[in-house]
Amino acid sequence: MGTAVGLAAMAAPSAANAATVDQASDRVQVPRGAASSMAAFVSDVHRGEVTLMVDGDEVTVTDKQLAARLAHAFHHATRA
Repeated sequence: MGTAVGLAAMAAPSAANAATVDQASDRVQVPRGAASSMAAFVSDVHRGEVTLMVDGDEVTVTDKQLAARLAHAFHHATRA
């Protein structure tokens, strides 16, 4: 867990970048028929590699903004 916290702190966007990421995410909507439960595993924060798991299905995507948002959320959740 210490490694995850360290990676989250390194990948957390700056205040200026966080505003841009937040604005972009406001335009994204949950697709119809989306499963109610989903798990995400960030295997490489710097490359943006995120594995998504839904109902036994697994897919890996490269999305640096998603990885940064997850790291940012983790960083803030551990500080609360």
